[in-house]
Amino acid sequence: MKKAALFLIACVASATILAGCGGGSSSSSDDTGGGATSRTISGTATAPAGAVAFHEAPSVFELALNALIPSAHAAITGLDPVGGATVELLRVDNAGNPVGEVLAETVTSITGDYRLTLPEGVNLAGDLIVRITGTGTEMRAQVVDQAVNINPVSEFVLRKFIEEGTDLDQLVVTDVVTLSGKVDTFDLTAGNDLSDMLAKLDQEVGEFVEQQVAVIKEQPGDVDSVTGDYRSAAFSLGLHDSDNNNFGTFANDMWRSQFNFANGGDTVAITLEGEESAYSNFSGMSVATGSIYYETDIDTESENLSGTLTDSGILSIEGAFEEEINGDNAFRYPSVIYNLQQVKNKGLFFLLSQEAAVRYGTTDTNGDEEPDALDPNDRRGDEVFRALEVFARSPSGMSDSDLSGAFGRVFLETYAQTGVIELQTEVNVVTFNGDGTFDYGDATGHRVGLESNGSTYQALNEIGTNGEPIDVGADGDIISAGTDDGQPVPADGFVNDTFDFIAFAETENNENVWAQFNKTLMVKLPESAPDVAGKKYRLMLLSAALEGVGNGTSDIEMINSQFNSYVTLSSNTAGTLAGDFTEVHKTGLGGDLSVDSDTASAALNVTVAANGATTLTLADQDGSNIMEGFFNQDASLGVFTTRWVPQGGDPNELGLVVLIDVTE
Repeated sequence: MKKAALFLIACVASATILAGCGGGSSSSSDDTGGGATSRTISGTATAPAGAVAFHEAPSVFELALNALIPSAHAAITGLDPVGGATVELLRVDNAGNPVGEVLAETVTSITGDYRLTLPEGVNLAGDLIVRITGTGTEMRAQVVDQAVNINPVSEFVLRKFIEEGTDLDQLVVTDVVTLSGKVDTFDLTAGNDLSDMLAKLDQEVGEFVEQQVAVIKEQPGDVDSVTGDYRSAAFSLGLHDSDNNNFGTFANDMWRSQFNFANGGDTVAITLEGEESAYSNFSGMSVATGSIYYETDIDTESENLSGTLTDSGILSIEGAFEEEINGDNAFRYPSVIYNLQQVKNKGLFFLLSQEAAVRYGTTDTNGDEEPDALDPNDRRGDEVFRALEVFARSPSGMSDSDLSGAFGRVFLETYAQTGVIELQTEVNVVTFNGDGTFDYGDATGHRVGLESNGSTYQALNEIGTNGEPIDVGADGDIISAGTDDGQPVPADGFVNDTFDFIAFAETENNENVWAQFNKTLMVKLPESAPDVAGKKYRLMLLSAALEGVGNGTSDIEMINSQFNSYVTLSSNTAGTLAGDFTEVHKTGLGGDLSVDSDTASAALNVTVAANGATTLTLADQDGSNIMEGFFNQDASLGVFTTRWVPQGGDPNELGLVVLIDVTE
């Protein structure tokens, strides 16, 4: 887990105020405090208005990336007050529908201000709202504080709670206040009317809010059940641009970390104890002319973090806003939410982080001829990162006999050098013999490439081997696996504390000539086909697509699922996929970045073999997404490779998929 930026961008508001609001003057009453005396709530009602304006000094949130805007950056001109509007106080059910009669009402002043008194016995709550109603629309705000502004953000946050199936009356009011405040700080308003503005808000901050709502709506989890020492392994893809300068990067990052999770009372006290990392970027104007930079690092400094664990197994960690200076470049990292999803009843978590940053030049503020501050007037480019990371609790006293049985293996590799970028996936079964040896089964796979003269594809087949040695420490650390010319091959991997999950994260390079990164996930297989009927899985997908030729006309894409994306299986032969996906795209290695979102809701064809080997296929008129991999013994976890096969063509997109059972 690394600090990076939430992919957000501030856009512009351009709209009309709510129509159909009644006239009149505001009413008020004194706030006499708590107890048996009445309390007042007050705030301001504002709605979209104004026009697009442009300026040259955008804020960090205008530049942080989810959707990109041209060099003239949109600025918020402000929301107009909604004057003379009737403000109603009422209860709503979990679908947002009014319950009972209006409890109180007042009217906003010409400046949009209002004040009303809570009736006796009515307290702050997530299902208590104030609303103003216009022709065919409404804006609402949850009454979770005595200062309650009614605006597009308050309406947006309420809708997200409703969409996620939240029990509104069970919400902790301070959590709602905190979330709304975080969204407000991003100054995110956009659209020509309220509905358009809400759609824009969903595009810009929907993922951020959904990740927070997923935690807020849940009950606390059992912290003691997840304590212990953990190892993590992350595989990251990145794309960078240089603001219309025809120079860009295809990047890889990999890190292996050690953590301790402890009981912090209401939180999980997390200590990052050390980290090894490797990074490369393949940079230039085109794939044909790009060059590799590669570096490694070992960090032994510890860092203390705090996480919130829910009873549904989400471990949520919040990263703070940061700025970093690195030579002549500076980076802005807005705050980001990391939601780790636990595999049921295990010390095993997965994270798909969705991050970005804005790159600036630097300036010397103290006259010592050394850069010491970010120069906000020297914006240089955008950087987008996606990482799939696994956290596994470490065993103690592990012996060779603990590692036995058949494991399903999925594998993803990237490779880059001047003139070529390649992606490769593999699937096979590895059997551990309980004596420090393993049999490596025949493997099948796919390789796609982007070269100077065009895109490439190759189907892969590899003959397995038997009796290969593996050296695993008592703490589950994999020291070596296999042989080369009769010598053990060093390995970077680990086994979890229940001896049924294995991960590798490895990298190689030839100085600055080429670099490759690979990620392996393995689950222990069942002895008979698991029953997946009725199960709902959180979907974590990370992939990349390569098309065209490497002379600057190629297409490079990075695709990821958003947090609330799911696969629901109705049987061992059928299911559905429903979720949102983000596609970061550039034309040519040196092209500028653009971002698109796609919503999927489609049927899946499913096959589950006796050993848990599973294929999920989503097909339409354009082609097929094929996820090929394995479920573990109780079908609580599935690991897969994924490929997109255009109709009548060869695969051009490869990646990894993790499915985690979240069935209630």
